Amino acid sequence: MKHLLLLSTLIFIGCVSNSEPMLVDELEDEAILSQTLIEQSQNFQLSYINNDFEGANAFMSTNFETTVFNSNGTDLIVQTQDNIENSGDGWDFDEFIMSNHSVTFDADQSTAVVVFNTDGSISFEGGEQNVPYATRASQTWVRTSMGWKIMHSHWSPRNGALGVPVEE
Repeated sequence: MKHLLLLSTLIFIGCVSNSEPMLVDELEDEAILSQTLIEQSQNFQLSYINNDFEGANAFMSTNFETTVFNSNGTDLIVQTQDNIENSGDGWDFDEFIMSNHSVTFDADQSTAVVVFNTDGSISFEGGEQNVPYATRASQTWVRTSMGWKIMHSHWSPRNGALGVPVEE
């Protein structure tokens, strides 16, 4: 009986000690993946606000549309080459700083949501200059055979701030 108890204890200790490094590895992998998605999110967004369709398109899929709800409250927009190349006509960001990124994954890490804040200012051609801008955003990213691709983003002004202007 003592041998059976000793054997059971050793097996239990072996299982517990073997499972701990796997949890650490999984956490490290998730941290690395989170950082990668944050960088991709930033690169996509900077390409978008700089009207760089080629740069933004690298993060978009040909298998599904990429959509956005802008911070001006307008209808859902499907991201197209024309939309990206002409976004911001009549105004431009003076400053656009992304911060406070956080990433959440589904159970099998095939979908992720990246959330963050932005701060900066917008100047209008022939109009107001350095208008404060502050939003919060969420982006849904999907793992595809071609890497992580952005499916949807949602932007809204933070309390006491303005989002992007309505474009005609």
